[in-house]
Amino acid sequence: MRFQLGDTISADGELYQVVGRITYKNINDGCQWDEYRLFAEKDRSERWLSVDDVYKEYSIWEMTRVFDHNGYHWSDHGTQIVMSCEGNVDVERGDRAEFTEYEDETEELIIASEIWSDGVEHSKGYYLDDFEIWHVRSNPTARAAVNTKKSGSVLTIVIIAMLFIAPMLSTIIGSIEFTPSIAKYLKKSDNYTYVTSITGNEKQSADVYRAGAGYTIDLTTRDIIDAIDGKTEYVQQDDSEEDGSVAILTSKEYCLIYKSTEDEVLVQVSSRKYAYTTDDDPYHSTTHSRRYYRGFYHSRGYYNDTVDYGGKYSSPYSTYDGDTIEYSYDDVYNNYSNSIRQASIDSRSSSGGGLSGGK
Repeated sequence: MRFQLGDTISADGELYQVVGRITYKNINDGCQWDEYRLFAEKDRSERWLSVDDVYKEYSIWEMTRVFDHNGYHWSDHGTQIVMSCEGNVDVERGDRAEFTEYEDETEELIIASEIWSDGVEHSKGYYLDDFEIWHVRSNPTARAAVNTKKSGSVLTIVIIAMLFIAPMLSTIIGSIEFTPSIAKYLKKSDNYTYVTSITGNEKQSADVYRAGAGYTIDLTTRDIIDAIDGKTEYVQQDDSEEDGSVAILTSKEYCLIYKSTEDEVLVQVSSRKYAYTTDDDPYHSTTHSRRYYRGFYHSRGYYNDTVDYGGKYSSPYSTYDGDTIEYSYDDVYNNYSNSIRQASIDSRSSSGGGLSGGK
């Protein structure tokens, strides 16, 4: 069973357009399968169709924030690696994740978790019979943006080596600390509303979200720290004004939580590459927030980022002459982040390095 980008298919009586495809291999048993990203024709909602022609297993999935495996039993586990991909998907060849699947008592409903390098994703779905899936029509004008990286001999050698060490790989991956993504959490959470994106240099952008009703700077900051399991490099509040902005640096992102000029709590998040190459004002920010945004990044992130980006890109911070932010390890959110991170570590240790409740 194979579909092309732009095709319209029917799955369980609903019409979908194929917008992306990922081919995975489970390095634990060598099995390969395809997953198609689908948009429903009736409302453009997202689904994923999993097609495993080897084991004759077919299922349809949707992402979920609520995960509870009560009433479900363990059914499958492994480490999946992206062998190829095309279209509108957020992976590249060579990306991998540890996955765990559960089935309910009827063995029809399924839930699963995937541990990626930037966080954990949960989904729920159900099995289909092959006759419930069929091709409706093709779209010969569809053009796919192929999301693959060039793979040289080094990657080939790595993959071959991974096949030999497969029995140990799950244990190794289970011991690695991944940093969840603030951007992905904000995008999926019902507590935040997307406002706009700011286009920066080097094809980078920053996304801006509005916190929900009743969300203060404090509540928003703690919520985000919880979502990323406390995995911050630096987090600190501007104590020069009441209810001041909070800046968060993780290994990959720079985030500012602040009061806008309209007195709304906003969250701006970007990659550190954006922060290094662009010093545009945060969206609808006050003068104070703008100064703190630049000062904190220059003081805590810029010099480290020159190692990754300095030889490739120019930075407006090379001539920065603004405020220097002294870091306080006694900051309330630094202490809170440490406590959440330690709780996450303790939880993993108590479960023997496995998943506490997977996707």
